[in-house]
Amino acid sequence: MLLYGEDTFHINSKIKQSIERHGVDEFNTTRYDLDDTPITEALTDAMTVPFMTEKKVVIAENARFLGTEKVKTKIQHDEAALTRYLDAPTDSTLLIITAPVAKLDKRKLLVKTLNTFTVVACELKGAKDLTVWARRQAGNAGMTFDTNALDLFIKRVAHSSEFAYHEMRKLLMYVRGENRIDEDAVKAVITKNIEDNVYEITNALLEKNHRKALSVYHDLITHSEDPMRILSTIVFKYREILHVKSLLAKGFKQRDVAEHYNVSSGRAYYMVQNAKAVDLERLKTHLKHLESLDFNIKSGRLDKRIGLELFILST
Repeated sequence: MLLYGEDTFHINSKIKQSIERHGVDEFNTTRYDLDDTPITEALTDAMTVPFMTEKKVVIAENARFLGTEKVKTKIQHDEAALTRYLDAPTDSTLLIITAPVAKLDKRKLLVKTLNTFTVVACELKGAKDLTVWARRQAGNAGMTFDTNALDLFIKRVAHSSEFAYHEMRKLLMYVRGENRIDEDAVKAVITKNIEDNVYEITNALLEKNHRKALSVYHDLITHSEDPMRILSTIVFKYREILHVKSLLAKGFKQRDVAEHYNVSSGRAYYMVQNAKAVDLERLKTHLKHLESLDFNIKSGRLDKRIGLELFILST
């Protein structure tokens, strides 16, 4: 079985389901991280007869070499050995390979061979997919979402499938016994992600969309977020963009950015695209204004809430 894609929560869920379906316990389940371990070690284990059980599971994680992006690694994987194993797999072993990549390299013989087995794409869900999923979850619990409530739920959980799953469980427990989920319930239960909202503010400012930036800022203030925390996060985002821009100038690729910041490939993709789209001089100018604003607020020369509003309107 091959599980590929950038939604690691989905991948881990599929692994758990497969293990449970085959009735294998944790003592007969082994994981190999291919970032640190050659694929041949996992294959040797896969070819070994399980001890006092009919079935065992071998999980080979992070098979990045199956993707289209070039991978910088000290580990050299014997892809031919994996192809040979797949030609005559061990019946008593369930081999699960995971590849946290956006696309498989279909030109490879190994990928073509893997496609004759079970292959599951675990792509990050967009707002449309999450909306369908959320409606289904509510329906299964005998409830329906008010339109505004559903829109707000999606807005607050869209940054992470895992977060969406856990927040949905909390929300359904909160409204248990009701037949509809309204906006007040979502506001009461679903954690507002300040980083994602500040990311929206930052993008809006760089796009000169003052109306949108101010709207998101006021929304955060309404939910009792401290303007200084918002300011600090905005500064962090600007510096992050500036740093990614410098890494790209040195020849770094998306994969390198993901490793440098220890983030998912999907997160790195947006970081790279954002950095490419931003004018360097505009970025530096905004940062200077932000640093000046921070000093004026901390020295008592300017009210923190008004100061941030003035920055948003003047950039």
